Amino acid sequence: MINESKTITTEQQLAGTRSFREVSAESIDALVEKSSLQTIPGGATLFKPGEKYKNLVYVLVEGSIIMHRPTGRQDTVLAGDFIGLANYLDHQDYTTKTVATTESQILVIPAEALQQLEQSNPDIFNALNRIIAEKLRERSPDRTISSGALAQPVTRVMKSPVVTCGPDTTIHQALTLMQQRKLGSLVVTDEKNHLKGLLTFAGLAEASIEKGAKADDSVMDVACEIPRVIDPDTALWEAEEIHKRYTAKYLIVVDGMTPIGMISETDILRTLISRPSTLTNRFRETDSIQELAGLTARLIDAAIDAQETNHRPSDAVRLLSETHLVAQRRAVELALRWMETKGYGGPPLDYAILNMGSCGRKEMLLNSDQDNGIIIADSPQSDTPEVQEWFERFCKRLNKNLDRIGYPLCPGDIMARNPMYRKTLKQWKKQVSHINRRPTAKAARWANVVFDFDTLYGNDLLTTELWHHVLAELKEYPRLLKMMADDDSEGKPAIGFFNQLITTTSNDQGEWIDIKRNGLRIIANAARIMALGSGIAAQNTSSRLNALVRVGRLSQDFKDSVQEAYEELLDLLLTHQISQAKSGRELNKLIDPDKLSRQSRSTLRMAMRAVKRFQDKLKDEYASDIF
Repeated sequence: MINESKTITTEQQLAGTRSFREVSAESIDALVEKSSLQTIPGGATLFKPGEKYKNLVYVLVEGSIIMHRPTGRQDTVLAGDFIGLANYLDHQDYTTKTVATTESQILVIPAEALQQLEQSNPDIFNALNRIIAEKLRERSPDRTISSGALAQPVTRVMKSPVVTCGPDTTIHQALTLMQQRKLGSLVVTDEKNHLKGLLTFAGLAEASIEKGAKADDSVMDVACEIPRVIDPDTALWEAEEIHKRYTAKYLIVVDGMTPIGMISETDILRTLISRPSTLTNRFRETDSIQELAGLTARLIDAAIDAQETNHRPSDAVRLLSETHLVAQRRAVELALRWMETKGYGGPPLDYAILNMGSCGRKEMLLNSDQDNGIIIADSPQSDTPEVQEWFERFCKRLNKNLDRIGYPLCPGDIMARNPMYRKTLKQWKKQVSHINRRPTAKAARWANVVFDFDTLYGNDLLTTELWHHVLAELKEYPRLLKMMADDDSEGKPAIGFFNQLITTTSNDQGEWIDIKRNGLRIIANAARIMALGSGIAAQNTSSRLNALVRVGRLSQDFKDSVQEAYEELLDLLLTHQISQAKSGRELNKLIDPDKLSRQSRSTLRMAMRAVKRFQDKLKDEYASDIF
């Protein structure tokens, strides 16, 4: 290699590339400053399979470089692309042959320098997260859906015909039309009915309030957005992926240049919800706990169906969780009926049964235990022995019912039968206030389970009021959040100092990684703590991550890297448990990395790196003494 002096053209060449399109000129200057610009001749090999990692990362400035993958695939490196980033992330030896096909210029960046730049330059940190997310998507298994509701084309679900307006339509005219038709959007077309843009109510508000647009300004000049477009034969699962990847509320279905329909995330969700399920219908119709227990043994069928008909593992798990919840609600109803038949009568006061932990987040797999509680409405009678006795007897029966249908009793006794989790609303609020104002390590561990609560059955207003109290207390007394972050840091991603996968050894299981404890739980905990600190009441991890982007707590690129890692780990674990259930083995969350393909192990390492980066961000944010 021949060293050459750097010139200003290097910064200019990088600025317009896909990797650096959102990186500031100052950050690009800093990157170039810490790098060496080198020229390599055509035919030269940058590195090859089996070669030791050089603690270097490369960026192509100009020229032509080809990466020969172990699978036989050849990838062309584009100007601005990072080379050897996966090795930087996991410190593994090289597995690809990387060859310059013509004389090429590259930036050579020491790994230590890139780590420093990530810490000091958020836009470089985000650029790498964007690349990590893209690489995780590339390495993920093919999740194409060929059957089920989401396999049908968007034309089956889209709203058609679209309501349009012309480019010269004024803001006042557009707003009037939207109000008359009760619409949230309009499609802007020209005189040939060719698509020109998308107009939304939010876009009109932004133009008027933030940009000072006038009522007689044309929508094309001040409020028109560039829409995301899809073809009529696009499958619903592909449309759903575009919605989520680009945070696009609406997609325009076009035939050539002509808009023929529009589809939103709500349209896709409605399709899934309306899909009939024989199993859930039978859950609702069961007449005894014995019959219900027989049906819950078939949850494996629901898991397989959810995985096969949902593109994203998080959606599959959400659908599987909803199936679990139908069974659990029927267990509640059978407990209520048992109370009546035994002569104890109906509930003496209003109440809300709470699910906590993975149940509250709607992230249940196939071997979920119980984490639950109950809120009893405040009343002069709530502390009377008669009321207390009724709810105690009911909760014991409910926990027993859930255990009998396949949800084992919680080892930590986080269940409604325990008086600690069977309280009036006033008592719940008092306990929340106490742990917020006098936080301890034990209280933080308690909060990391309980603060995923959601209504399973009963009056949701009680749950909502308790959530309002939790968020208000955390806003005024945020120190508990720091202690929750400290509690989370006790869990370690399964990635070592040299970025090797770390396994645990046992006599009966061999070497394994606990995918939940060492991966999924860390993401869920970090998302929970950051969401609570931002006043977000959502419980589901994906919902929390998306909300953290909306409030500016996470960048879109960083969120994407965490989300893709989360999807990869969920897919790995759901597939593992389905395989165990099919073969009649005991279900667990332990993955033997040696039984994975080389590609899957590499993807797992990258996912764990993303987990560690998220945990590190949480630690950094809550390291301050102000908490």
